[in-house]
Amino acid sequence: MNLPLSIADLRRMLALPRVREIILFLLIGGTSALIYTGLNVLFTTAGLRPSVSILVTLAILVPPTYYAQHRLTFRSGRGHRSAFPRYLGAQLFGNVLALIAAELFPTPIRTYPFASFVLIAIMVAATNYGILKFWAFRHAPLSASRTA
Repeated sequence: MNLPLSIADLRRMLALPRVREIILFLLIGGTSALIYTGLNVLFTTAGLRPSVSILVTLAILVPPTYYAQHRLTFRSGRGHRSAFPRYLGAQLFGNVLALIAAELFPTPIRTYPFASFVLIAIMVAATNYGILKFWAFRHAPLSASRTA
């Protein structure tokens, strides 16, 4: 049985910065999403409103996830003064969608919390990747004096 990719092919692909970035984003984001889902299921089944559960969970997860994405995934040279507010903006945008869904559909979320929060986490992750990649952690352009 011939595999379409050899181990050497895989190593070459993993050496590409874009592939490494996507894999790390998925690993860090996936870990965060698993914890996000677990905490939201726990908090919601314990009686918290889904929207409050999301806010509490974000307060717990945002700092460590930001740091890992900033340093490991995107290897951003952008300072924390600039990157962290942008990261928060990305999280705010993606999670406002989650909060709206939680307020519009609380009964299905309470009935199927695991499936609901998995879907919400996927929606937020897809939205956030683009915002983080192209805005929050994008390297600042070099000034004309630095390029001359």
